[in-house]
Amino acid sequence: MSNKRNLISFLLVLTPGLATVSMAAESTWTRKADMPTARSCFSTSVVNGKIYAVGGTKNASSPPLSTVEEYNPETDTWITKANMPTARMTLCTSMVDGRIYAIGGTQSMSGSGLSTVEEYDPVSDTWTTKADMPTARRCLSATEVNGKIYVIGGKPAHGAAPLKTVEEYEAPLKTVEEYDPATDTWMRKADMPTARFSISTCVVNGRIYAIGGDPGTYVGLPTVEEYDPTTDTWTRKADMLTARWNVSVSVLGGRIYAIGGASTMRGAGLSIVDEYDPATDTWIRKGDMPTPRLLLSSSVVNSRIYVMGGAVEPYPSWQACSTVEQYEFSAPPPDFNGDGLVDIKDLLRLIESWGQDDPMVDIAPPPFGDGIVDALDLELLMSYWEQPVHDPTLIAHWALDEAERTVAYDSAGVNDAFVVGGAAWQPSSGQVNGALQLDGIDGCAVAGLALDPADGPFSVLTWIQGGAPGQVVISQLNGANWLRADSTWGCLMTELCAWGRNGVLLQSEMEITDGSWHRIGFVWDGLNRSLYVDDILVVEDTQQGLASSIGGLNIGCGSDSAPGTFWSGLIDDVRIYNRTVNP
Repeated sequence: MSNKRNLISFLLVLTPGLATVSMAAESTWTRKADMPTARSCFSTSVVNGKIYAVGGTKNASSPPLSTVEEYNPETDTWITKANMPTARMTLCTSMVDGRIYAIGGTQSMSGSGLSTVEEYDPVSDTWTTKADMPTARRCLSATEVNGKIYVIGGKPAHGAAPLKTVEEYEAPLKTVEEYDPATDTWMRKADMPTARFSISTCVVNGRIYAIGGDPGTYVGLPTVEEYDPTTDTWTRKADMLTARWNVSVSVLGGRIYAIGGASTMRGAGLSIVDEYDPATDTWIRKGDMPTPRLLLSSSVVNSRIYVMGGAVEPYPSWQACSTVEQYEFSAPPPDFNGDGLVDIKDLLRLIESWGQDDPMVDIAPPPFGDGIVDALDLELLMSYWEQPVHDPTLIAHWALDEAERTVAYDSAGVNDAFVVGGAAWQPSSGQVNGALQLDGIDGCAVAGLALDPADGPFSVLTWIQGGAPGQVVISQLNGANWLRADSTWGCLMTELCAWGRNGVLLQSEMEITDGSWHRIGFVWDGLNRSLYVDDILVVEDTQQGLASSIGGLNIGCGSDSAPGTFWSGLIDDVRIYNRTVNP
């Protein structure tokens, strides 16, 4: 430890000039130049930093488009390119070695699926016909891995025999076929477990994720299945938070972003954005897209997602839009322990991971780091040194520094808490400025919904003093007691757990009712539960999800406000993050 502190002291002396303010922008949506041609049921691919929008249609009764338009994100401009030889909608595209392959689709909403494959060369602005896909289909998806294209799902052609009923005709496909552009040949691969059309696929670390879609009932699925091309096998993964079809997916920083779509055939377009982390097999809800839509497409250029076109209204009345919106991300500021300050504690945390691949502190270059904790991360941390921290992942913060009245203001949002019963402000008695004194009888603060524990990773941290066994620090109305003292010894525990028989309480052996100030916290990363006392991990375990609850928050009493659950002591600086924090 002495060597580590010597290193820290050396770095602080070496880098004082780095402590200039250079705050990273939080995740934002920005409107960009409209597409020249409004379209839906189309596909986009990226070549050399430019996005190519291919095919599609304007509405349910319009003919298909052969139009190809190129978007340059650097100049925010569009130009028209050579038309695709075969006009079509509900097609898919994929890029290999600088060429775009337009695959399948249909020429009308009720028409046969196509087996057509055409290759586009952006350099020469020319198209070439390639070998037909073995299984003609529409509403399919395609993804490239190691120079080969994997075409997945969709709807069959009208003429696929022996189709005798509407149900058989509408039956989606499980079919997976691999295309090798180098040899212009196709090969059948293992079927996808869940047959579906209007599906979306993408690749992370060489594995393909098939997300959402329609099983033939015109109701969206939440289903996520992972395909490993090296073993030709499929694995079921955690469901998407919102069942959808015609959703668009893009990959950034090893995470998948599922954007828009619709819940049912006649459902309006959605603005929902969900983030999936394949490493933890967990989903979290992100900020909504400004323009809700389905039948859209998205692509990534320079760590930004560009969402294009689609339709707001459901079938059959939809009209395609030309809207383009850019989703830009940044990492949260390097307040690793979630105390609102960037200081020696955060620097120590960075040094502990020096030279390692630690995603918690690998913050540079923003937004997702480069796989190693090094001087770039140190420089970014020092740019925040002792500066006010604006953290977009801090979704609720009750400083409890008020001196009068009955409102505890939420500095992170609009979820102010209201103080009721036997409670008194203590402006100079908190651990971080003031605190709220509660009487253990009926005093508490109540606020609205901060988050649903089932939605994904989150952290809750607060300072407490006093209390007695069985009393509760933070709970959710008609839900779980998030942080409480156990009824026997006054040790920190949580009742946040899975639903039903799979749910077990998490109990530590660290007493928190001894009269001293303690900073306590609960951290959920989507798989692991962790409890902290004074920034030290005191107990953790694995839990397969947390039970859902949409009740408001109680600060200083149990979820049912029962006698004996009201806190008798001080509570200060309550913070809730929609990410994992390592105190």
